[in-house]
Amino acid sequence: MNPPNLMSGVLAPVITPFHDDLSVDADALLQQCRWLLSQNVGLAVFGTNSEANSLSVDEKVELLEALVAGGIDAGRMMPGTGCCALPDTVALTRAALRLGCSGTLMLPPFYY
Repeated sequence: MNPPNLMSGVLAPVITPFHDDLSVDADALLQQCRWLLSQNVGLAVFGTNSEANSLSVDEKVELLEALVAGGIDAGRMMPGTGCCALPDTVALTRAALRLGCSGTLMLPPFYY
């Protein structure tokens, strides 16, 4: 069995851009990710700097799919998939792995 390809180096926290109506600006996100990759860093999307808790699981999956469709190498992304609800965490993690992300950023269980 071959070991998995492990990401190494710097992961830049990716800020999620929003339109005035609070919908995600997917084009600006794609442009930002392309620039970050040109700086030779990996992408930490949907972490705390990315307003992850402001987005639904469906929105995050759609954005991951849009980034990959826009030419972003999923192997250079490590999305945050930890959510308050376990089924959401599982669904988002499965989507990230299906798309070929190199791993996920996972929060431990927590209580408010």
